[in-house]
Amino acid sequence: MRVYDNSGKGMAIEMIDDIVVSVSDGVATLRLNRPDRLNALSWELMERLGLEVRAAGDNPAVRCVIVTGTGRAFSSGLDLTDTGSGAPEHMADNVSNAMRAYVDPLCQCLLNSPVPVVAAVNGVCAGGAVGLALLADVTIAARSSYFYIPHVVALGIVPDLGMTWTLPRVIGRARALGMALLGDRISAEEAQRWGLIWGCVDNADLEMEAAAVGAWLAQLNRGAASRTRALFDQASSTSLDDQLEGERTEVRDLIERASRG
Repeated sequence: MRVYDNSGKGMAIEMIDDIVVSVSDGVATLRLNRPDRLNALSWELMERLGLEVRAAGDNPAVRCVIVTGTGRAFSSGLDLTDTGSGAPEHMADNVSNAMRAYVDPLCQCLLNSPVPVVAAVNGVCAGGAVGLALLADVTIAARSSYFYIPHVVALGIVPDLGMTWTLPRVIGRARALGMALLGDRISAEEAQRWGLIWGCVDNADLEMEAAAVGAWLAQLNRGAASRTRALFDQASSTSLDDQLEGERTEVRDLIERASRG
């Protein structure tokens, strides 16, 4: 059973499979905990992470979520051992079905979280983990971290975990395709210069900076934060008139909710 500290003070900690969940002062930290596998994303881990993000968003005591990793990696991406089970002739169907069952729900719950999500990238961020980091609202990386997309150059497949949607939106088509087709490792400092992430900090300062950002986001109006994200996400596919109407609608609704207490 999920146990949260609903008082908003102190901390509740629980180990759930390969994730360590801690809650303190309205901030839920979800720490990927497979350091021996560089926090590789197994199907089971992705399912659990999605459930934990959803559980945090459903709990009124939680007002921000931080996702980070244990050890020297944020995550090395998909655990490829998960793709090798079953008969070879069924691998394509098995992987596709698993992506639909585990990857799609995780991406949707991150994107639609009712509370802000922070990614604290503490080391290697490769493969699908890049998509995971980009689906957060604020991404901060340790200076020694790097971002690497091996799908095309090493695996002969396309980037996943929503990267073909997020990457061009945050750094533009040219750099997104360059990362995918050339397979260069992008340092945290370069990622910040490109606008791929919000900030790059010294390794020793990452947890403190993530906690400070989490504390700030936790005191924001829940509705205002989530609706701002939604408006930004839809902006590239709507007209200015539609966007202005959306802003008016959201402002009016939030003011009405505030006036009702």
